[in-house]
Amino acid sequence: MTKCSGYGLGELLRNHSNPIGVEIGCAEADTTHFLLSTHSNLKLTSIDPYVNYIDWNGNNLNTLQAKYEMVGQIMRPFADRFNLLREYSDEAASSFEDESLDFIFIDGLHTYEQVKKDCENYYSKIKKGGLFAGHDYSVIPAVNRAVIEFAAKVNAKILVTEVDVWYWYK
Repeated sequence: MTKCSGYGLGELLRNHSNPIGVEIGCAEADTTHFLLSTHSNLKLTSIDPYVNYIDWNGNNLNTLQAKYEMVGQIMRPFADRFNLLREYSDEAASSFEDESLDFIFIDGLHTYEQVKKDCENYYSKIKKGGLFAGHDYSVIPAVNRAVIEFAAKVNAKILVTEVDVWYWYK
């Protein structure tokens, strides 16, 4: 099995019997599919605007409408446990009550500014004891900087697991 970006998250969710979570950045739904396939009681909302943009490596991502349609097909078997919000994460934050989620997985726009905003916008949404996590901690300096700064702000110790997933428990 190819390891998706959320692979390390799978084991961390084993302690939750009926987890409810949010994934920021769905893309081709590799992590989404993995999590829903391996956690039969998981309810997951993924957020991705599926708009064309230039990524952190300078790649022009301009096939996102096709990806959005593909994700709809791939995720059809999980329709009762999966919801896809085609919005920017900043806009979608108001869709979730404070302390209503068991986990957040941040793997959207990998700029310093956006990772920092996602941390600010979603940390309050996590229940006490919930998992706050994301991807690309070691490989993208902007992600690393934003996560380190936010962890210091909330007095959290950053842990890292497989496939460069960063996390801590609230």
